Amino acid sequence: MLLLITKCCNAQQYNNSYRTTDAVMVGINGASQIEDRLSGAVVALFTNLHLLNIRLNTPFNSITDPPGINSMLYPGLSFDLKVKVDPNQIQTCLTSARVFTAQGSLTINGITQPVNIQYMPLPSGTEQNGDFNISMNIQFDPREFDLREPYNNSQFVIKISDATVNRV
Repeated sequence: MLLLITKCCNAQQYNNSYRTTDAVMVGINGASQIEDRLSGAVVALFTNLHLLNIRLNTPFNSITDPPGINSMLYPGLSFDLKVKVDPNQIQTCLTSARVFTAQGSLTINGITQPVNIQYMPLPSGTEQNGDFNISMNIQFDPREFDLREPYNNSQFVIKISDATVNRV
């Protein structure tokens, strides 16, 4: 299903306490496709709230920045996804390769919209402690977040593979 290779490292923006992973953003527009590598994706499970939170930066800065602005100073738009999950159900299905479908709440460009996601929990080697990794696909339409040109007819999928789930 997901055959992406990820790389884990410390997330400096979170006081070196969270593990991050790389992700890939695929834009599909008719027969053409673009792909951007995204680094620094943080996946956190707020255990008490049963809330899975994914944060990363997307390369949409060229759309929203006025011409003449050095886009190297701006890391892109913040991508913040929240999904209700059942950690107990995840634990019972950890080794089954079961794919879950859920609806999450995605915020980009200050706009929050519902989005569809698919995720698969994976054993992490420390599942006795309730830990697990996760692979997921997040699909969204950039027009719903006021990201129009040049993405008028595009759909985007962010793919995260075998990411460490940080427990909060």
